[in-house]
Amino acid sequence: MSMLKSVCGLALTCAVAVGLAAPAQAQEEFHWRIQSNLNPGEPGYVALKEQFADLATEMSGGRITFEIFPVGALYPVKDGLEAVGAGVTEMAVLTGGYYAGKLGPIANIESGVPGSLRTPMERFNFFYKQGFIDLAREAYSPHGVYYLGPQLSPSWDIMSTKPIASMADFEGLKIRSFGLEAEWYEKMGATPVFLGGGEIYTALATGVIDAARWASPSGNMNNSFQEVAKYYVQPSPMPVPNNFFAVNMAAWETLPADIQAILKEAAVASSLDYIATAMNNDAKAMQEMEAAGVEISTIPPEEWAKMEAQARELWQAYADQGDLAKRGVDMLNGFLVDLGRVDANPQ
Repeated sequence: MSMLKSVCGLALTCAVAVGLAAPAQAQEEFHWRIQSNLNPGEPGYVALKEQFADLATEMSGGRITFEIFPVGALYPVKDGLEAVGAGVTEMAVLTGGYYAGKLGPIANIESGVPGSLRTPMERFNFFYKQGFIDLAREAYSPHGVYYLGPQLSPSWDIMSTKPIASMADFEGLKIRSFGLEAEWYEKMGATPVFLGGGEIYTALATGVIDAARWASPSGNMNNSFQEVAKYYVQPSPMPVPNNFFAVNMAAWETLPADIQAILKEAAVASSLDYIATAMNNDAKAMQEMEAAGVEISTIPPEEWAKMEAQARELWQAYADQGDLAKRGVDMLNGFLVDLGRVDANPQ
């Protein structure tokens, strides 16, 4: 009798497995197009391919596959929000600060503001442990975009044709930047200039701009900025920025729940891979750029503290610019209080 029960149990298990497997074979397959905001070979592009697209395809058993296009291949990056919302591509990697004119200040808070968080893990916790990702999803939803998650990035640094070692050195400086960061530089006397990544090298070489805030050391070196800008400014004005995975809302809603879960996990894996890879690449790139004659231009701590205070004044003022912005500022302030970086009861 015991043997019979075991055989029957095994038969039932097999029957259930076969019953579950049969419909799974008939499940719908999905093929998505993604436009990156970077070029092939750049660490963020590689992380998008290997630790997002390839990983999600493997985890789904091939039920979702992807075709990845470099920046600008299908539409200008400035039009990315509308393109994804309209379904031109099912997905893109975008930079939130580009769309502050459409979303308001919450877009700048989402992509990172100077004078706030300082490490990638702080940024990770802000999104996934403090719950900012839910606020970002609420902000992008009216535009037909599902905010899948941030692609956490290495620092976005300044390279310059002249040394920058104080707040006063920004006076009259023509610097490539955008969003709140541009307002920050302008407040210190600089002239912000918005340029696409492909225009920066020539602009530095011809004097159209004196400085550019673009990427971490490896990203800057990949664009050969060390040939035309011999000063690398530290600390980084944007030590923990991020891009984000934007998904067409209608395409997202057609996915079964298990593939949605897979994409969320792949977004996290892509971020962590991007940061880890960049740490190694940046260390090597910095050595190579210094060997090529690039000098580190350091802003002293006391001077940097004054600069950060000016940046905080700018994003604190976002609290008066709508409900989403106020909730974002309150959330960021609360996290900074937890980190001991902001007084819980300022006078």
